[in-house]
Amino acid sequence: MRSTLPIFLFMAQAIAAVVPDANPTPVLKARQSVATPPPCQPISPPPTERETEQRFDEFTNAFLRTKNLTNAFEYISSTYINHNPFADDGPNAALDFLGPVWPNVTITVLRTAFRGDQGWLNYNATGVGEVVDRFRWEAGCIVEHWDVGEVFPEGETSGCAPSRRGLRG
Repeated sequence: MRSTLPIFLFMAQAIAAVVPDANPTPVLKARQSVATPPPCQPISPPPTERETEQRFDEFTNAFLRTKNLTNAFEYISSTYINHNPFADDGPNAALDFLGPVWPNVTITVLRTAFRGDQGWLNYNATGVGEVVDRFRWEAGCIVEHWDVGEVFPEGETSGCAPSRRGLRG
């Protein structure tokens, strides 16, 4: 007579793998609270520069002002390339990174710009400092992203650090 114990153990492990944890970690809970929208579908014929700029403004509002990642990521293509060497490509990688932290980040928008097929966001983010994000748009969708961030040192260590008063905005 064969024992059913190995089958039972296998089934228990399989069920445990698909049943959500009753006590998810704060990071997992925050990521799960962001609904993943379907990727942006290319518009045909492609929108004009003005129409793309309007889409950029809608993205900016959702991303920085209301911090609604679900709405913001409706503009991200499934082929999204992130040129940050510490980030993976694709909208899900960006959501996995931003989802847990974005609700707690305080954003101060400094300036935005749009020209041709590219948009720029310049803002201060708590814990990060000043950030410039550049997005390339294609057929109404964000297909590429570059970013630059810098945290100002609290004190001058080399004697060459610019003072905050000397910066222009």
